Amino acid sequence: MAEHRRGWREPTSLLPLRWGGYGVRSVAALVLILAGALLTQATSVYTGYFLTIGLGAHILGWFILPGRGARRLAAALPSALMVGALLLGSLACVLLVGSLAFWLYIRQRPAVSYLALLLPVVSGLALSRLYPQYGDGGIVVGVSLVVIVGAAWLARSIAKSRQIPSKPDAPLR
Repeated sequence: MAEHRRGWREPTSLLPLRWGGYGVRSVAALVLILAGALLTQATSVYTGYFLTIGLGAHILGWFILPGRGARRLAAALPSALMVGALLLGSLACVLLVGSLAFWLYIRQRPAVSYLALLLPVVSGLALSRLYPQYGDGGIVVGVSLVVIVGAAWLARSIAKSRQIPSKPDAPLR
């Protein structure tokens, strides 16, 4: 791991886990969170079960993400509601900033890295003006996903550049 040689590690990688490995849980959580959000967006009058499956997968992803237990619990339901709000139309994509904020909170990013939250807000406002029709939801969700992933990587880069020493938190309960 190159990060170990440079002296920076993900703060959540230092937490003791009760089950599973850090890498597997991180990837599985990310896949469930994103796939659940996308499946929720595929919901229609004829595919209502996508809503149940999508929101369930999204919430499960937050539960297995390595991090402190209380933080994960605090993020799961509000993030699912924000993702579900996208069914209202393109203006709701601004709400996805909340899911990114929870991601940064669980990943224990320093306060300055929260500046990355400006990207999805600006993007969401621009997308809602450019694509106001509900039928353009695929474009809005796709661009929003790219912006949010980019903002998360930017926040990570900011955290790494701050050279904040990482230390393990109290054991998870």
